[in-house]
Amino acid sequence: MIKPLTLLLSAALSHSVIADTSMTEVLDEHGIVGCKPQLEALADSVIGENEHRLHLYQPKRHADKYPFSVTGIISYRDQEAQIEFNASPMIEGGCEVSYVESFALPETCVKIREEVFKKWKFVGRLSDKSFFLHHKKELARNATLTSINSGAACLITRRDSGI
Repeated sequence: MIKPLTLLLSAALSHSVIADTSMTEVLDEHGIVGCKPQLEALADSVIGENEHRLHLYQPKRHADKYPFSVTGIISYRDQEAQIEFNASPMIEGGCEVSYVESFALPETCVKIREEVFKKWKFVGRLSDKSFFLHHKKELARNATLTSINSGAACLITRRDSGI
């Protein structure tokens, strides 16, 4: 099971795939121009060519003038991941974007850490069932692994807050 698991997670954690996503459609539909290039680039790198569905969550008018989120689902080969892209327009015209992605796998967190996150630095335990890691080179990338289903599965939440 480890080899398919390693392949699946490697694909899920990859940032190198560039593809067209529905981010452009969502932003255009709501008239959002602020943060658009940054969100499109981030969505393309995170989602890649995987099937997905995105929805803008912003109850305010003029969504591109305030922090807003685009939430959705990414379909990988045998599972779905929840994704949330966050955008914060800056007063001087820039924009900060980030994402949070969560999914569960039917393996122990220890096995996933050893096989997939072995090059990530262990930061510490958050509880007896959760631990926190960050990427050794890209310090804005981090992950939380939490044991679920009596330790038989692992909830993985990865983030990148410095893009």
